[in-house]
Amino acid sequence: MSEEICEKLKELVVELDMESLKEELQKALEKGIDPFKAIDCLAEGMKKVGELYEKRIYFVPELIVAGEMMKEAVSILEPLLKEKASGDEARGEPVVIGTVSGDLHDIGKNLLISLLEASGFRVYDLGVDVPPEEFVKKIKETGAKVLGLSSLLTSTLEEIKNVVKALEDAGIRDKVKIIIGGAATTPEFAKEAGVDAQTTDAIEGVEIIKRLVREMS
Repeated sequence: MSEEICEKLKELVVELDMESLKEELQKALEKGIDPFKAIDCLAEGMKKVGELYEKRIYFVPELIVAGEMMKEAVSILEPLLKEKASGDEARGEPVVIGTVSGDLHDIGKNLLISLLEASGFRVYDLGVDVPPEEFVKKIKETGAKVLGLSSLLTSTLEEIKNVVKALEDAGIRDKVKIIIGGAATTPEFAKEAGVDAQTTDAIEGVEIIKRLVREMS
């Protein structure tokens, strides 16, 4: 996919132009777009939206619109994502995902979920503002080998540690791999919190989760 198309997709996300974005994606599909490259471009646009939010140029309504645009874009790309995804190893494998307690952000989480489902995973989305005990309960119910925790806010990073402790207290920490993501997370914090992986990239997140599942098999 040409850089020109990529820049156009990013621009339309930042401008919150839903109709033009759908038209541009359809054109790109006709030109043989790589759906994962398209997701990368859209994600870069979302990153810019997040930066505008941090600068108080955009506010919560703009974040919501951008999130809906990403959902729409992924639904358009989903057939190609499924076609290209090497998801046989993931077919039906359960994964539990949620945003930690105190954090209401879900755009990045929802993008990862869409990509995981396109790759064949069975995703249990607990939503946002999820307390530690709910993660423990769902891991026990589903037997999932991977737990994804999202945190966009530095103020909620401590909640990741609380989830790890809750899993330890329940005696199941060694039965599940934990991946964390979100703008507030870093590789250094991942080590400090005692989790198994960290990323801020949804496409990379899918590959990491595939690896974690293999490690637990």
